[in-house]
Amino acid sequence: MERQQLREYLEQLNSTIGDLRAPDDDKNKLTGLIAEIELQLNEPKLVAGDPQTLVDQVENMITTFEQDHPRVAGILNNIMVTLSNMGV
Repeated sequence: MERQQLREYLEQLNSTIGDLRAPDDDKNKLTGLIAEIELQLNEPKLVAGDPQTLVDQVENMITTFEQDHPRVAGILNNIMVTLSNMGV
């Protein structure tokens, strides 16, 4: 259930990136984060390092986007909570 919810949040974030008025660097960071989370979901054994860093990365992104892009920050917050609930 949580995996499906996480995938839905990732889809929401991905579709929001296309409409986002932000520098390409910020969009690329979000796209990279999505890819990293999807890799963790699909192949957790291939991801080196501490999975907790994914939650940390999402939390940092929330801080980056919360002022100018509250919708993105809200989706990121949902992703962070879901990852935490999954123990990732």
